[in-house]
Amino acid sequence: MNFGAIIEKKKQDTENFKQQKAAEREELSAMGDAAIRAVTQQPEAYLHYLDVQANNPGFSVSNVLLAMQQCPDVVFFNTVEGWNKLGRSVISGAAGFKIRVSDPYVKDGRTYRGYKIGRAFEETQTKGSRVTIKTVLTDDTPEMELAMRALLYKCPVEVKAVKDADFDACYDPQSKTIYVSETTTDSRIFAAFTREIFRAMEEHNNGRYAGRSREETELDANSAAYMLCRSFGIPCEKPDASRVAALYEGMEPQDARGFLDSIQRVFRELHDAVQKELAPQQQERRYRYSQPTK
Repeated sequence: MNFGAIIEKKKQDTENFKQQKAAEREELSAMGDAAIRAVTQQPEAYLHYLDVQANNPGFSVSNVLLAMQQCPDVVFFNTVEGWNKLGRSVISGAAGFKIRVSDPYVKDGRTYRGYKIGRAFEETQTKGSRVTIKTVLTDDTPEMELAMRALLYKCPVEVKAVKDADFDACYDPQSKTIYVSETTTDSRIFAAFTREIFRAMEEHNNGRYAGRSREETELDANSAAYMLCRSFGIPCEKPDASRVAALYEGMEPQDARGFLDSIQRVFRELHDAVQKELAPQQQERRYRYSQPTK
């Protein structure tokens, strides 16, 4: 036995593996940059991104962009483990597509956040139980009231109800107050209140929105509101994305992704708050539905 040759073979295999993973990371990075450029330059691509992100609130901007780049018609996607938790399994032979998966590691006694390359699968690549992906909220229902309460408790500034207003909701940065109309529908309030919460939450977010006018933050605020409404089946007009290319002109992909991250972060935070508030009611409804009929 040539033990030295075995050692060299192991070293070579390890080096080849490292090079392969480095190449895959570079490929994923290039893919993500291409996707961010398309989304921030083309209004249709931007609106499609909002739809996919709204349908998949648990996934980061980067992974949604990667999903769109590799599977242009993607609607809902998940990992193998995620689909299994929903009672579905990936069809044998389905290739799926590459995403980034969190992979924390410890170095010199400190924990760092890294990532490894994993795979996700579109809903059509799975089989099993029918899954209700989203909770639908409608006007004048206890569920809508709970959702509104969740938004109110997440709001970082004072909120005041006003009568005879010519707006649905409006954030005043001087008084640090959001004014909400008392004379409009629940759905309109939900959308407008979300939009203004975004402005309040992101006003001093790492300086990214500092000094930006209301007009300059209009697309971002409306995007957060649209995604939250869509994720709960609430009617909401799509944002006017006609100026998206001008707003992102000259930005490096990393900087552009930073703004999308800010929008997604607020959307995800509010989405999770509403979902948590609704959870007891959903569990009770599922329990009643699961009981045998007489």
